[in-house]
Formats: sequence, structure tokens, C-alpha cells
Amino acid sequence: MPKISDPWDHHDWDSRKYVSQWADRQDLREADREKTFRLMAKILPYDKEARINVLDLGAGYGALAQFLLNYFSNGVVVCQDGSEEMAKLGRKRMKCLKGRFKYVLCDFSKQGWSRKIKGPFEAVVSSIAIHNVRSPDIIRAIYCETFSLVKIGGCFLNFDRMTPSLKIQMNWLREAGFEDVKCFWDGGRRALLGGFKK
Repeated sequence: MPKISDPWDHHDWDSRKYVSQWADRQDLREADREKTFRLMAKILPYDKEARINVLDLGAGYGALAQFLLNYFSNGVVVCQDGSEEMAKLGRKRMKCLKGRFKYVLCDFSKQGWSRKIKGPFEAVVSSIAIHNVRSPDIIRAIYCETFSLVKIGGCFLNFDRMTPSLKIQMNWLREAGFEDVKCFWDGGRRALLGGFKK
């Protein structure tokens, strides 16, 4: 998760206690999110046995990363996050998958974050994370930097709250350079959208 300096923001990603309690609450929602995770895995243009490298933006404690590692038996995931406490929790929760994932700590709300990540990747994914930066301009910039991390033939999928609107965010993906931009699932407040690099 990105670190937020806005005084009205209620997340404290640097607090071990807060992160642990937040993750426990999220666990209650994982059954519902698994449907979306499964859809994301099926959209990725790779066989389940493919040796793919995936980047999970705002990976948090690794819920999506863990699902994808179990789905793609030969896949590896780089988990990007801005919180050391989230990374610690993720490493603990995914210890059975040791060797197939690693964390890179950087704040994607800060310009240039993508230079800290060695790409490109067959797929870049994100789940309920990017909206936390709060700023439309920063979300737009994240999409632009993400494009540079996707291999030709690969894709970017973002499952998130649609603030700003789905239509606006789809336009930002196109502006960033992604093609065949689509909304793969629309739940109103949340949606799954993405595009491909050709």
C-alpha cells in the first residue's frame, strides 16, 4: 500500500497492530474476492503451466499474489508495496511459497517508483490498492508508469474502486498506451478493467 500523508486518511500502514487488524478484516472478504481473482487469472493470456513473471501492485499481505501462484504452478510474483509491515505479514502468510515471490518496497504514489522494479513482466495486476492514493492525477501517472513494466504481449489488470469513474480510468489506460482496453466485470463501486501491450 502507498504511504499517504493526507491528515484525513485513516490508514496507518506503518503500524503493525493496524495492519494486522486490517488484514484480519479483509480475510472475511476473501471468499467474495476469490471470484474476481479467478476471473483475473483466466483473463491473463497464459496457460496454467506457463513460466510467467507477474507484478502485483499494492500487493499488501499477498492475497492476490498467493492466488495467482497457486493457479499458475510455474509462475513467480514480485509484490510491490509501500508498507514494510504489509511486506512482513505477506512473507509470513506466503512462507509455503518461498522462492516464488519477493517484495519490493516503494511508494507508487511517488513519481519514478517503477525504476525500482526490475521488469518487464508478462502481467501486472492490482487489487483494491491504487485508489488509496486518492488523487486522480496520481492514478493516471501510475497507469503510465505501469505500461513501461509490461512485456509486449502482456497485460495489466486492475480490480479496484472506480473513483474516478470507470470510463475515465479506461481512457487513462488507453492514453498510457494499452490496447484492447476493456471492463471485464462491473460491480458498480468496484470494477475489473485492463488492457494489453501489443
